Amino acid sequence: MKTIFITSFHPHISRNILATSAFGILKARQDLRIVVVVPDYKTAYFKEQFGGGNVVIEGVKPYQASATRRGLLLKKLAVFFFYTDTAQARKRYEYLCEGKHIYYVVSRIAGFVGRSAAVRRVVRAVDYRFSPKGFFARLCDQYRPDLVFATDVQNENDVSLMQDARERGIAVVGMIRSWDNPTQRAVRMFPETMLVGSDTVKEEVVRFCGYPSGRIKVIGNPHYDRYQAGPSMTREKFFSQFGLDPSRRTILYAPVGDHLLKHNDVDEYVMNILAITGEQVLVRFPPDEGVRLVNFAKPPQMGYDRPGRAFAQSTFTDREITPADDQRLIDSLFYCAMAITGPTSIPLDAALIGTPSVLVNLYPTPRGFCGTILGFWCSHSKKLISIGGVRYVQSQEELLAAIADYFSDRGLDAPGRERMRSLWFSHADGHAGERLAQELLSRVGLE
Repeated sequence: MKTIFITSFHPHISRNILATSAFGILKARQDLRIVVVVPDYKTAYFKEQFGGGNVVIEGVKPYQASATRRGLLLKKLAVFFFYTDTAQARKRYEYLCEGKHIYYVVSRIAGFVGRSAAVRRVVRAVDYRFSPKGFFARLCDQYRPDLVFATDVQNENDVSLMQDARERGIAVVGMIRSWDNPTQRAVRMFPETMLVGSDTVKEEVVRFCGYPSGRIKVIGNPHYDRYQAGPSMTREKFFSQFGLDPSRRTILYAPVGDHLLKHNDVDEYVMNILAITGEQVLVRFPPDEGVRLVNFAKPPQMGYDRPGRAFAQSTFTDREITPADDQRLIDSLFYCAMAITGPTSIPLDAALIGTPSVLVNLYPTPRGFCGTILGFWCSHSKKLISIGGVRYVQSQEELLAAIADYFSDRGLDAPGRERMRSLWFSHADGHAGERLAQELLSRVGLE
């Protein structure tokens, strides 16, 4: 019997991988044992959702490496020695805006030096040589896996497991978790094979991270396979969950969230604008981020969808997206006339099924860089906006005009959305899960 480790430390991985056909195919094998490695305090949840049969759930205390000074320093090098618009914006936002001028200057110099492929190789070698190790040694020695599938290669926990696996000669297959990841930070350790969701992500992993093109396989994103099936329930049943009228046209609003700006007064401002339009609005809160609402009075034509399974009530980031949560997002994108959001992945989700999107970068008061939404300064957002598949608005007047335009003609900007699909959904054919499962099975000698 062969054994495969699968990591699930980021809240999106249970949706991206475990709740897909890929995991179902692997779970149906009698000649395979799957060990899903998760944060220790989430073990019961993962056993409930995904355990049983040939699946073993193992909990490990997360973020042990960065709890040490050496581990934290090496983790920061992945951003310090990285040079993209996203990395530069983050350095400015996290250091300059906080008055950490020395950190900012050093990080900018490191980023400039890090444009050299030779320097990046040295940084990776130093990282591997000096990173604290052994956090996953017990599991590796106990199960002796034939393969480690690191589902989020830039996640600190995945990096630690990959390092422990390499020391033991265990093969590693890695995956880029999301479309915006290649421009965020360096890949600290190169797995033998890298799986990505689209040709565009492959190009960016090669360009920005220096990963060898010949070792990348484009398989698509398995969780998007479900979009091919369409909505899971009738329009009437869907809107009745939120006390909304299924006969009315509806706007989907996905808040920016508190994590993308230092003082979130944007979401309440936008929701007030939407409220005064009198249109029906479904607000889908981020599954793993808080949204600051101070004096907002929800009107009767506005419904709330609050996804995410909580593990610590006081910490919004400590959540998991359940299969039901994801299906409600799919249903809402099919049934709502448009999606309004900040620099999130929602415009891509919407574009896959042809739903128009509006990106809001507007504020109730004038402000400089440090008070704005970080995501709009990032490489992936700039690229998305330049394609022309979304409306990018910077004032209340522009937002109201965009809403009116899309209500009048949902087909506006359709060529741009087609371009978005060609870039980020090059392999969205409903079979990504099958390709992922086959890739992992072939790596352990199973067909």
